[in-house]
Amino acid sequence: MIQSVIIEDEPQSADRLRLLLEKYHREEIQLLRWIQNGKEAEEFLSQNPVDLVFFDVEIGSVTAFEILAKLKSWDFSIIFTTAHQAYALQAIRHSALDYLLKPVDALELDAAIVKVKDRRSSGSSPQIRLLLDYLRHGAKHSRLPIPTQTGIEYLETDEIVRCQADVNYTHIFLKEGRKITVAKTLKDFEGLLAASGFFRTHNSHLVNLREVRIYHKGKGGYLILKDGSEIEVASRRKEELLLALGQF
Repeated sequence: MIQSVIIEDEPQSADRLRLLLEKYHREEIQLLRWIQNGKEAEEFLSQNPVDLVFFDVEIGSVTAFEILAKLKSWDFSIIFTTAHQAYALQAIRHSALDYLLKPVDALELDAAIVKVKDRRSSGSSPQIRLLLDYLRHGAKHSRLPIPTQTGIEYLETDEIVRCQADVNYTHIFLKEGRKITVAKTLKDFEGLLAASGFFRTHNSHLVNLREVRIYHKGKGGYLILKDGSEIEVASRRKEELLLALGQF
């Protein structure tokens, strides 16, 4: 039986998650308690063994990240819950941790719990270390090192319009009209550029949101960038994209 806690300051969100766990996961997950503030969360996690934490990104005036940074160890798995905070989501994805968007969907909850069970023995310590390091330093990197045949070229992230996947290669399109091809996957660049205002609109496209000129509606829709490029938007990314664009 997986021992779990919910750390959430919104009663409605906590109740929904609790009801879903009781209805669909009663036989595998035991909910120990619901914690409503950061101080209690820090005390409980530092003093009690637990297997899984459903962690709201914002708990009152503190964040889940601030609480985690105060703990000496993280011998538990985490599923974050959040209401569309672009930077928080970028950091969580970069660290390969699981998250659920509010209101929590039953099928998405099922999928997240399956992932937790699959890697339960290894815990989340490496991912949490990566998350905290990313939050401390990730946004400070404005230059991106790009390996070339002759050495390394350092690009200012603002020079990049978009990145496009090509199997295990990535094409980087620059404002000056130049294209650089690098033997790294688009996922690698998504992690490196997430804190610099880049968004993955589709499996094949990573876009500098500051370069977006027009969003055209549709099932997923598409973007027109300042250089005239038309970029497809996957339907599952549409809502999050529009929220992220609202911050620029």
